[in-house]
Order: sequence, then structure tokens, then C-alpha cells
Amino acid sequence: MGSLSAALSGAASALDALQYALNVSQNNIANASTPGYARQTASLEADPFDPSVGLFGGVAQGPIADSRDLLAERAVWQQAGAQGAATAQNEALADIQNSLPVSSGGIPAALNSFFSAVSAWSASPTDGSTQQAVMDAASSLTHSFNTTAAGVANVSQNITQSISDTVSQINDLTSQLASLNEAVQGGAQHDAGVSAQIYNTLETLSGLVNIEVLPQQDGTVQVTLAGGQPLVVGTQQYQLRAGSAAPPANPIDPQAPPDAAIFGPDGNDVTNQITSGTLYGQLQVRNSVIPALTGDQTQPGALNQLATSLANTVNSIVSQGFVSNGAQAATGLFAAPDPAHPDSAALNLAVDPNMSAAGLPAIQNTGGVTVPNGVPLALNALASTPQIDNVTYTAFYGNAAASVGRQLNQAQSNQTLATQSLAQAQSMRQTAEGVDLNAEAVKVIQFQQGYQAAAKLVSTLNSLNQALLDMMP
Repeated sequence: MGSLSAALSGAASALDALQYALNVSQNNIANASTPGYARQTASLEADPFDPSVGLFGGVAQGPIADSRDLLAERAVWQQAGAQGAATAQNEALADIQNSLPVSSGGIPAALNSFFSAVSAWSASPTDGSTQQAVMDAASSLTHSFNTTAAGVANVSQNITQSISDTVSQINDLTSQLASLNEAVQGGAQHDAGVSAQIYNTLETLSGLVNIEVLPQQDGTVQVTLAGGQPLVVGTQQYQLRAGSAAPPANPIDPQAPPDAAIFGPDGNDVTNQITSGTLYGQLQVRNSVIPALTGDQTQPGALNQLATSLANTVNSIVSQGFVSNGAQAATGLFAAPDPAHPDSAALNLAVDPNMSAAGLPAIQNTGGVTVPNGVPLALNALASTPQIDNVTYTAFYGNAAASVGRQLNQAQSNQTLATQSLAQAQSMRQTAEGVDLNAEAVKVIQFQQGYQAAAKLVSTLNSLNQALLDMMP
């Protein structure tokens, strides 16, 4: 009778263990498409067998093991960061390129129109209509500089706002991770749903900024930047903040826009710890590409170099010209750029308000030799002679715009490559961690058959036990 009861108990234990294993496989099937979910495997353990001390063996539930592969996860995070950076650069550089027209309109067309008007003036140096055409072309040229500089500045402002928005997203995600860590510490250490949320959140975060993840023994995750700045430790979140970088030593213009920077909760600048992700791409364009065009506290920028050189060179020629014999020009054609603010030359370029069409000098007197159309001839020569970096004004602008175009092409190539690499890394992770529905279906059938067999054994043993009881007087 005792042996029969022990067998019945063992069979009942097997029922529980097989139901447990069946539930794990069914859970895998239900979550096959859940982001961040890693396949779980139920283990079954033999109960100890020693009849002398009342241990009759059986089957019991063992621990659940998941297939989480940290190497596969890190490969996905790395490629997600590369894709985030390339995408951010691609979008920002496209906006900048749209602000730098080359083939038609913008500064190149305005330069051509200006020099064409000057050429026509040289043929009729005393004609009031040709003089007015030069003034009108000069005004259009300044407007093109103003519009282009303002367009790039607007892109800069948008990127600065995007940087702030990205930092807010990062802080939201790290706050979620801290809450999930708290759930793990509260008893959800082996909860596959919580684990899926953690790793799904980590993948999203890695697309925004490079992260280092260190799983802890209690099931929580510790997250830092590459340089060690903590983002999540246990239930504690460490927020980042977007702001402005400290000014450099001896800035060329203290009032120029500072670089964007990222700070930790202690106020330390952690910008150099950001090496990939959307935030990195935004910072690169904001702090490198845009200053090369419109300047910052360390450089005037190509557009301002062009505006300053053009204004000063044209003014030098015009201011030495004569309206008539003995009547020298009162001023230059353009308002003189402010040397104290070299980064604003393009944005503020304007025709000198004291210059008029009638006051535009055409006569050039050099060494006693008077040339009636010497000023327009000298101005027209600027169109084809090197002026900055051994190239013409038009070529200098073209080089600056082409540099943006090359970087945009590179960003597009990087984005395509990173997208492909990310898909490959995700596929490899799926192979290592994902749910094979066919394999799980086989397991379900096996566990169901085992459960049915154990249930039949329980029923048979119960019948035998009852029969023995009925035989007793």
C-alpha cells in the first residue's frame, strides 16, 4: 500500500512538472514575435530516490534557462548606434545642402549676375542705367548671402533643438530601465516579459547613444557611456543634459555661437564619451559641419570668409575710383564687415547706404594714368582671378558646398551599410535567441503526450489503490 501511494505521488509530481514544461513552450510560442523576447527552456530534474528514508523518486520542476546571448545583443547595439548616427547625419546634411544652392539660384547665380552687370557697366561707364543695374545686382548679391547664412543658421537651430529632444528621449529610456530594474529586484528576476522589456529598451537606447551594458547577478542591468558616465545603476537613473560648451581660449568672437555639449548630472562635459547613435550624428553636424560654413568661436566659416573677402576687395577698388576728374568716391560699394564679429559677415552683408548709382565711380587713376572704365574692368577681373585659397569666389563657394555634398553622400552610404549590418545582426540574434515555432510545436506534443501518459498512470494507480481499499475488511 505504501509503495502504491509513493508511485501515485511520483506520478502526480510528474504531472506538475510536465504541465510546467508545457506552459514554458506555450509561452515561447505566444511571444515568438514579442520584441526583446528570448527563448526559454524548461528543465526537469529527478527527485531523490531512497526508499529507506521515504524518498521514492519522481520528476520535479527545474530552473528556467533563457537563450539570451550578450554577444549577439552587443552586436545589435553596435549596429543600431551606427545606423542612428548615419541617419541623423544624413537628415541634417540634406537640410544644409538645401540651404546651399549651386546649380541655380543662391550665391553662385548672384555672383554671375553681379559680374555680368559690372561687365555691362564697363562698356558704358557713364550710363546711369548700367550703374543702377550694378547697384541692383549688388543688392541681390547681399540678399543671397543673407538668405544662405540665415538658412544654415536655421538648420543649426533645428539641430540644436533635435539634440535636446534626443537627450530627453535618452533620459526617458534610462528612467524606464531603472523602473524595470526595480521590478527585477522586487521578484521579477526570472520574468521573461520584464527581461524582454529591458532588452527591447536597451536596443532602442543604443540607437540614440552608445552604451556599455553590464548585467548584474541579481538580474538588473548597469548602463554607462563609453567613457564610464553612468546612466543606470540599479534603480538609480543618471540624467544627461544638453547645453553649450565652455568657450575656447582666445575666441575670435566671444559672441559667436558656442558648440553644443552634453553634460552629466554632476555638470561634467561628457560630449567626448558619445561616439555613436543619433546624438553623435547630430553633434557632429552641429559642431563640425555647420561651423565650417557659418563660423563659431574658433573660425569664421567659409560663407563669412567669402563675404568678407568680396566686400573688402570690391570696396578697395571702388573707394579708390573717381566719379569724375578730381571727385573720388565717397565710400565703398558694400558696408564694411565688422572685424570684431567675423562669423556674421555673410548674414549682415549689405550695400553701403551712402552709395548710390550716381555716386558709383567708374574712373581709375593709377600713376597718373586715367582709365574711364578702370573700376568696372578691375571689378570684372575678380570673377576669373583667384581670390581665396588660390581659387575664384565662385569656385571657393562651390568647394564649400561640395564638401557638404561629399559628407552627405558618405552619410547615405553609411546609412545603407549600417541598415544592412543591423538587419544581419538582428537575424543572427534571432537565430541564437529566437523562438523556432516548429521546434516548440514538437516540444508541446511531447509534453502533452507525457502529461497524458502520467495522467493515465495516476488514473490506473488510483484505481488499484481503490481496489485494494475495497478488498480490506
